[in-house]
Amino acid sequence: MATKRVEDEVQEPRPTVREAMRSVLAQAKLIAGGEGLDRRVEWVRLMETPEVQPRAGDLMFTSGFPIKDDVSAQIRLVGRIADSGGAGLVVRPLPYMRKLPPEMVSEADRLKVPLFTIPSDVQFVDLMSPLLERIINAEHWLPVPRPHPRVANMATKRVEDEVQEPRPTVREAMRSVLAQAKLIAGGEGLDRRVEWVRLMETPEVQPRAGDLMFTSGFPIKDDVSAQIRLVGRIADSGGAGLVVRPLPYMRKLPPEMVSEADRLKVPLFTIPSDVQFVDLMSPLLERIINAEHWRLKRSIEIHHRFTELVLDGKGVNEICRTLADLLESAVVVEDASFHLLAHAGGSADPHRKETILRQGTPQRVLFDPQIQRMLREVEAKRGPVKVPAFPHLGMSRERLIAPIFASNQVLGYISILDHPPRNEELAFMAIEQAALVLALSIAKERELSEVEGRVRGEYLEDLLHGTYGDEAAAQRRARHLGYPLHGSHIVVLVDIDDFRGFNKARQISEDAIQALKREFLRRVTAVVRTTYPRALVQGRSDQVVALLPLGTEVADHQARSHALGLQIRQAVADWKPGFTVSVGFSAPIEAPSSVAGALREVTSVMESLARFKRWGQVVAVPELGLTGLLAAVSDERLVDYSRRHLGPLIEHDSARKGALVATLRAYLETGEQQHAAQRLRVHPNTLRYRLDRIREITGLDLEDPETRLNLSVALRVQSLLGM
Repeated sequence: MATKRVEDEVQEPRPTVREAMRSVLAQAKLIAGGEGLDRRVEWVRLMETPEVQPRAGDLMFTSGFPIKDDVSAQIRLVGRIADSGGAGLVVRPLPYMRKLPPEMVSEADRLKVPLFTIPSDVQFVDLMSPLLERIINAEHWLPVPRPHPRVANMATKRVEDEVQEPRPTVREAMRSVLAQAKLIAGGEGLDRRVEWVRLMETPEVQPRAGDLMFTSGFPIKDDVSAQIRLVGRIADSGGAGLVVRPLPYMRKLPPEMVSEADRLKVPLFTIPSDVQFVDLMSPLLERIINAEHWRLKRSIEIHHRFTELVLDGKGVNEICRTLADLLESAVVVEDASFHLLAHAGGSADPHRKETILRQGTPQRVLFDPQIQRMLREVEAKRGPVKVPAFPHLGMSRERLIAPIFASNQVLGYISILDHPPRNEELAFMAIEQAALVLALSIAKERELSEVEGRVRGEYLEDLLHGTYGDEAAAQRRARHLGYPLHGSHIVVLVDIDDFRGFNKARQISEDAIQALKREFLRRVTAVVRTTYPRALVQGRSDQVVALLPLGTEVADHQARSHALGLQIRQAVADWKPGFTVSVGFSAPIEAPSSVAGALREVTSVMESLARFKRWGQVVAVPELGLTGLLAAVSDERLVDYSRRHLGPLIEHDSARKGALVATLRAYLETGEQQHAAQRLRVHPNTLRYRLDRIREITGLDLEDPETRLNLSVALRVQSLLGM
């Protein structure tokens, strides 16, 4: 049914003049010839010289410049259109004709030739382009039988191979359409892309970017300086080049014009007098419009493919793989904080390898001034940007980078490496579509993650506070959340070291503090979930607490826990250099009954580390030993204990710049005079002299076990308190 509707709509593909009036010619005013509005428009032509001969179906456009001073020629033009079976005439009277002569209007009515006028500010190209597009599309419209899918895929691939660069360069046009043209100058500009072709009918025609201009020179035939300026105007606008038919108006191109074309690298051609512009412009226009339709078709196909992924519930990983397959390129997707979300495809680029290994772009790369400028440019453009190589950062090749936007907020970035160089337009289309569906997917996953995180966090909080109800209720909630409550578990506490001091030193706003805490939670969660996917994780102010399921395999839990702590510490250091955390682990426990007690124990140890300013630590409560015991003692009692046993030695060292305390520590820790002397790098006799001085000052027997224990504890307290 859908196919039949399309066929019904395109039974008469080429428009009539009446149909054109409803759309393209809506700004035109019908002056005469209303009885001929059902003439079919087969082509559109611009009348550049008086000799232009209308053909059947031609809708002619003119400013009247070629016949501005010849009323009889104006009347004859209407007759020539009627005799040839032309479709009509569109005139822009100002500034050359001012108004149409009454005889011309009467002739158009008599011969039923539609005659229109348009305002002086309307450009012919804005009317001719959509009409040409409609006509060429109609020419190529053919209902065809649907081939077998395998044949269709092969055909599609062949078309894609043939149309890798849809719009031709001037060099490519020389091999086909412009084969009869002679290149006079500007050979260094042959790789300019031809975006459109235009006929120069009046001196005021302004070239546009990508325009390949055609002229007989009639509008500027007597003005050499205007001929030279035309080359400059094409160069300034980014035009593709200039094709001139010198005879009969210019005879030959002035040397200055040729030199200017060479200097500005503007391709300049001449064609024989018997070659019609329309025979060159038509196939070029056809190629350009077909390319535009190919681009639109591919864009729709790409959009449908990505949209289906979203509708099928596929996530970021599948979208990333699809983009990599479409472009046969290496793709990386990161969130707004440059944490890795997905990657697909292969590449030997060192930066990409490091990004995948570290699960995100390294901070040294993000803080590079060139990268900062590039990211600002990407965000400002809100679309794909080609980024040069940055070898000093390991980015050895250029890449395409695009932001993922939603509600004017950057959700992430797509990076494409090794995209097809001859199909960059396709790459840009695919990235734009991928960014759109990734925004939907990331927003959906973020919302689901927030809901899941909130539910899992509430359950963890109940376990930590012992408010989970009875054990059966805790088991039901664990099954619902997919958390294995059987076996052993470990409570982990990650604490930002001296967070108050960090805030005070930088005077961060409350919004920035909350954003920092959210990012801290996200990064710690990412590291924990890499090793323990089903762990429960919750943020608590400047801390993150997690419950890790060990199951029944607890033999190597200490090594695994310590490795996880080091990974967390490194991830935070990579994210924010100078920002440190301490990580504490409980002993293996049973859940749910022992979770609250384990948290209290770990919290007590972490508070002790903070008191003693032992930052950046990774500790397990069972391994803490003496420090764990000292954690329960107040600072005042610890200071008093240390001074009671070490006070005289500290005063001696302070007054005489001595090293008796350091000597005592080395002796007690090594347990032997020879090793202590080696550690202190002094002669054994010097060590014995210092030990005698310690005995003399303190009156203590260093061989007594209890004395040695008291002194060892006092030295540990001194170290912990930084005395």
